[in-house]
Amino acid sequence: MGYIVDSNLTDPLGGAPAAARVDRQLNGLLWMAMIANGNIGVVYFRSTDKGATWTYAGGWNFSVTILEISGLHITSGGELWLAYRANESNRDGISIIRALGTATTFSFGVPMAVALPANGGVPGSVHQGIEIAVIGFPSTGQARVIVAAGTRVGAQSGVTLYGANVAANGTMSVNNALISGKRQWLYDSPAGRVTPQMDIEHSGDGKGASVPHLWVCFGRTDLRVVKLAWNGTVFSGPTNTVSLATGFTAQNGVGGRWDGARFMMAVPNPTVEPTDPEMVLLLERNQANSATVRRTTPVHPAGVVRNCTLAYNAVSGDVRIFAVGTSTNVVWYVDYIRASGTWTSWATANATPVINGSNYSVRHESFGSARYDMITAHAGTPNDVVSTSLALTYAPNAPRWLYGTNPTTPPANGAAMDVTQALLLDWEFSDPDPNDAQTAWALSRQIGSGTIEYLRASDSTWQTTEQTNSGATTQINLSTGLWLGGGGAADPAHTYRVRTWDSASTASPYSSALVIVPSAKVDPTITSPTPDGATWTSDTVTLSWSVAEQTAYRVQMLDGASALVHDTGWLGGTATSYAPPVVVADGGTYTLRLWTRNNEGLSSSLVSTGIVVDYVEPPVPAVTPTAMPGLGLIRVVIATPAPSGPQPAVLSVDLMRRHSGVASGTDVTIAAGLSDDATWDDWTARSGQPYEYRALTRGANGTVGVGSWTA
Repeated sequence: MGYIVDSNLTDPLGGAPAAARVDRQLNGLLWMAMIANGNIGVVYFRSTDKGATWTYAGGWNFSVTILEISGLHITSGGELWLAYRANESNRDGISIIRALGTATTFSFGVPMAVALPANGGVPGSVHQGIEIAVIGFPSTGQARVIVAAGTRVGAQSGVTLYGANVAANGTMSVNNALISGKRQWLYDSPAGRVTPQMDIEHSGDGKGASVPHLWVCFGRTDLRVVKLAWNGTVFSGPTNTVSLATGFTAQNGVGGRWDGARFMMAVPNPTVEPTDPEMVLLLERNQANSATVRRTTPVHPAGVVRNCTLAYNAVSGDVRIFAVGTSTNVVWYVDYIRASGTWTSWATANATPVINGSNYSVRHESFGSARYDMITAHAGTPNDVVSTSLALTYAPNAPRWLYGTNPTTPPANGAAMDVTQALLLDWEFSDPDPNDAQTAWALSRQIGSGTIEYLRASDSTWQTTEQTNSGATTQINLSTGLWLGGGGAADPAHTYRVRTWDSASTASPYSSALVIVPSAKVDPTITSPTPDGATWTSDTVTLSWSVAEQTAYRVQMLDGASALVHDTGWLGGTATSYAPPVVVADGGTYTLRLWTRNNEGLSSSLVSTGIVVDYVEPPVPAVTPTAMPGLGLIRVVIATPAPSGPQPAVLSVDLMRRHSGVASGTDVTIAAGLSDDATWDDWTARSGQPYEYRALTRGANGTVGVGSWTA
């Protein structure tokens, strides 16, 4: 039980158990809100440890006397919403306010009035009992707010709905057009507080919904329900409500919750029912709002039921009824178990009596925490407000196999595994309670259709009966001698399953089957290029290999800086050569890497070879210069041999000239792009200056053949 705060209010929690003063953000943070001492504002408390301890987060005071607040509504985005009622200038003023909070921060916005009906100077004569629901639209950052207010007009009581829009920047505006059709329903009823309850058709987490149809239930001695369909823009209010029960003990509010499949309500069993008024009547309305299932609890151990509320188990769908009888002010609970269609026995939720027998409140559901959270107020000087966490016990979910987390972890179900390597099995523990943990595990193995065996971790042996191994580990490393059968690589497929136990020693189901095929590697041999580091004279390379068996292969090429320049990925087939679509650069170094898979699909070891690229140059040209003084020029005849062997074709020839006997500084290209048998007349030669000439051939592979200087 977690202490929250002292309160000098005579009715700290408002005396309407149906209203949930406590809610949970999706990050696990618990929040509760209540009217501050002196009714001068509202205070918020938070718990980061599942209700064991609470701290004051913040609060607000707008110089008005707060007469009542709604339940606390936390959206999927974590916003904290409340509606409150105050007597403002003889009006039943209903306002809404949004707060933001984390484990370390809290802030609130400016409230906005949604209703101000005149009350003739009698607070609560028009509206008494309020609830709030908020629908957020993450794609736009906007939200829609509905407030349901218990309403009294003449001799009739019922509910009135008010609407508001929230813009993306947080600006709020009243919008009663958010409810089309009818938004007020009144019926003959005794006077008194009517606290409606609302819920959207969420997925079971109490927050998110694909289509947020709205359910509202209300009544003081008669229970009615109405469903408002959402059309994407507005809610449609039907003309009539559905009457579900009449003649029960007057209630300040009736509990109503959508559990992901149905709308559930709980009231003290009416005296007109053919069963005992010392029971609670649970009513379940189907999604179509066309049929009702009625269930009654066992007899309450404290006499006729005075008030009650309900919550649901978000995992099993079970329903928990909380109720106070006439003989004591102690809150009791009982569960309806859907799997068996039976009720449990009543048990005390908190043995300390609550103030007025009505100062208790319960979170709508157990989602995300595997517990019901209850807030109670107890008499004292001053009064104490505390929380009670009613833990639920769930069997863990079936473990899920994890693949490829380690080189010796199976990469997929049905994979072949190397019989010369250890086998690492890896699984994920999962439990409906996110705070639960694994405390033990069991692993089974079946080889082919043989006997199922179980690993005993203490001595690393296989046994014929299930072995529970203590520990939180979710990995087990099996040595080759431990995981292989007597046939080694010839073993038929192995099937492994794992189960886990949680902190309550509750076992999960066994996991799905993990099938492993024992296999021996078959490594390929590279036949070209060889040897490693061989000189390669072409601008493309073809890798060739031989191997005894192959169903797929993979080739990679790395450059001299070990950067990957090509990767085939796994290619199915028996081809034993592959030419990467890469032009290798002259002077570069490259590494070719190869893997193959055997008939079971097991990858071979990596084999590789390296090449050093040295292109073959084109044929070297010869030049014959002849001085022709009469013409004032030197005629140069170029003669290039035809390519032979690996020599590339000649694309063009460049002609160079220099002063005879001068090794550098005077050489110049005097012609480029000539044919390989061209004749060039050098008109730029000076009289009396001796010259030498040479030609350069440019090959199709980018290399250059350099001729000798010739005078």
